[in-house]
Amino acid sequence: IEVRERSRDMALVLEAIQSGERDVPDYLDVDHSKMRASLNRIPVLSDVPYPVMMEPNLVIEFYSR
Repeated sequence: IEVRERSRDMALVLEAIQSGERDVPDYLDVDHSKMRASLNRIPVLSDVPYPVMMEPNLVIEFYSR
């Protein structure tokens, strides 16, 4: 995922990058200078940094229709 060239000077984007409000999960590779991130592995449910109240099998069942 990469921030579009025309969006790189937007105050909202710059604030989000500079704030450091959130930690980058280990399943993402982030290059702040290029405003780019990539997935280096598929995350598992235990990697999600906040409580998740869901049943993955029901989500899979819903989207497989």
